[in-house]
Amino acid sequence: MASYRPVRVFAEMQNRTVEKSPQKIIQFDDNRAACEGVSPGDRQIRVSAVGEVSQPPDLSRFTVRVTSKKDNPQDAKNSVARRLDYIVQTLQNHGIKEQDLHIHKHLSRSDSLYVMETEVGVRFGDIKKSESVGNLLVEKLDDTVTVSLPEFFHTNQSLESLRKQASLVAIHNAKQKAQEMARFVHLSVGRPVYIIEEDSQEIEGHTDTASDSVTMTTIQERISNATITVRSRVSASFELRPKVKKVLR
Repeated sequence: MASYRPVRVFAEMQNRTVEKSPQKIIQFDDNRAACEGVSPGDRQIRVSAVGEVSQPPDLSRFTVRVTSKKDNPQDAKNSVARRLDYIVQTLQNHGIKEQDLHIHKHLSRSDSLYVMETEVGVRFGDIKKSESVGNLLVEKLDDTVTVSLPEFFHTNQSLESLRKQASLVAIHNAKQKAQEMARFVHLSVGRPVYIIEEDSQEIEGHTDTASDSVTMTTIQERISNATITVRSRVSASFELRPKVKKVLR
């Protein structure tokens, strides 16, 4: 019959002095914690953990291009102006504000013709609305008007919120990990001693895909490639406390 051997856990203690303090031994016998020469404040558990959160884009933008070729420069300008008025009016009817519109005009010559080109850049806070408005412009206007595929991105506020969420998830995972380890040796976790964020990464696009912006042809692929994943890694130390058994009355 094998002899009983109590489990011993070694914890390295940190001192403010320059000299390296000796190791303290915490011995557990019969599920009871007995500390020899270790004060409660010295008993700590140190863990590291990762938190990861992802978020699809919440903004989109596309460009509407209007082109007209005429013998007379004024005719080319008038032709573009009529279509431009309709485009701007349609965008305003769908709640697009003036600060979300950027219009650029360029007049050039091609052989004996004058070419008037106008670009309208539009930013949307609603991705579904951007799809609906883009489709409407293609449907109502002729082939002198083209609508680009949308681009997707995030607001600064949503990115900052995403970073905070990743950090909080990492801290939660660190505490949960410490609790499981402490429970295994019949202790409980107390207050945090310190929490340090050691690393933070932001990854654009899904980590399990290798999308190339050149080969992206669908809107869904573009949304997927614009999805941001924030990964935070923290290290933390928590107080270790003996479990308090409830006395049944």
